[in-house]
Amino acid sequence: GSIGNVIEGQLSHKTLGAVFGSIGNVIEGQLSKKITSDPYVSISVAGAVIGRTYVMSNSENPVWQQHFYVPVAHHAAEVHFVVKDSDVVGSQLIGIVTIPVEQIYSGARVQGSYSIRSSNGKPCKPGGTLTLSIQYTSMDKLSVYHSGVGRGPNYQGVPGTYFPLREGGNVTLYQDAHVPQGMLPRIRLGNGMYYEHAKCWHDMFHAICQARRLIYITGWSVWHKVRLGRDEGDPASECTLGELLRTKSQEGVRVLLLVWDDPTSRDILGYKTDGVMGTHDEETRRFFKHSSVQVLLCPRNAGKRHSWVKQTEVGTIYTHHQKTVIVDADAGGNRRKIVAFVGGLDLCDGRYDTPQHALFRTLETDHKGDYHNPTFTGNVSGCPREPWHDLHSKIDGPAAYDVLTNFEERWLKAAKPHRINKLKTSYDDALLRIERIPDILGVFDAPTVSANDPEAWHVQIFRSIDSNSVKG
Repeated sequence: GSIGNVIEGQLSHKTLGAVFGSIGNVIEGQLSKKITSDPYVSISVAGAVIGRTYVMSNSENPVWQQHFYVPVAHHAAEVHFVVKDSDVVGSQLIGIVTIPVEQIYSGARVQGSYSIRSSNGKPCKPGGTLTLSIQYTSMDKLSVYHSGVGRGPNYQGVPGTYFPLREGGNVTLYQDAHVPQGMLPRIRLGNGMYYEHAKCWHDMFHAICQARRLIYITGWSVWHKVRLGRDEGDPASECTLGELLRTKSQEGVRVLLLVWDDPTSRDILGYKTDGVMGTHDEETRRFFKHSSVQVLLCPRNAGKRHSWVKQTEVGTIYTHHQKTVIVDADAGGNRRKIVAFVGGLDLCDGRYDTPQHALFRTLETDHKGDYHNPTFTGNVSGCPREPWHDLHSKIDGPAAYDVLTNFEERWLKAAKPHRINKLKTSYDDALLRIERIPDILGVFDAPTVSANDPEAWHVQIFRSIDSNSVKG
């Protein structure tokens, strides 16, 4: 791993800025046959787990060969390698290997086989050892931290990430779902022009309307009844999102929805429960059931190598929180390009709001049929709606293709049949192969903006996700 910003060792009391260098190329575990069954190792500093190997099922002499590079910022005297036995209902402690910080402070690689000891410091079993390699690298020796983010013309982006820095894009920033004309102050820019406040759901509606090939949507919640516009005469107010998507699918557009599967909502043999979080996942799935819109409800999975308790915990407590709308758009010359909306606004009830954040006066107008406030239950007459202040963005340029890649990898993982579902139709062929569609430009052919253009953006996509949720 890497240890990063602060460690206070037994050796001295000064603050260290560092990155705790590679915890191994290894964690090569060599455990006594007498003490293993389904072992794994977690690495902790000051009580915080900074790394964890996978479980080696029914292994008497496990070899993990896993490498960790973990930035940290801790006050610590020791690094602990905690060996555990994974069980169906949790895990049992086998023993601990302790590496004092004073041994790694110099930056030299520390490696070898270490006796696994119980919590009282005695060997837990005769011959039980863990072979590992660990190295500490101070931050002042890592050039990536010297210049800051974005400094200089040769900046290559944040290293060690899945997606690279993409240059020459356009980005539109949004405040709230809608900003009526004249509601926000005029902001004078450096070039003498005035900033134009964009309208998020208005732009999203027109992007969906103008799509010709694909509309891919991810969300924590997607509600088919939501209307993307509320102003009188606005075409976006004349149909629901569900109606719009069904219409587009009838035009031949590939429409895919990837929505978090709330484990507390169910629709089994006619028995329906809305779910604790009220995400409308089952309701939206039912609405599109007999249409060409494909809805994939995606649970949060911990992975097969975790215990049943851990899998249940992850599936119940954690969610999928990405919110993206990806469409093809006009690129000129009878070609199409990819445009992506990314941010904090789900396409569901309660999210439509303006910078005024009215609590009562829009209940019978803009928010009629769209009341949302989890604080109040039962008869909500006279109760205030919950205001919703959030940010969103539109990415037009090469980075939009990375948002598309993220969707494709998540879809392929979620579409993989499990257990009894293996008998059902696979969704793997639902994704368009855009590299085989001549009129859709690829990432390296997508239009870019000159670096000298003051409106040009360099964009790098980050995501917090692991291999349990993506296939790639």
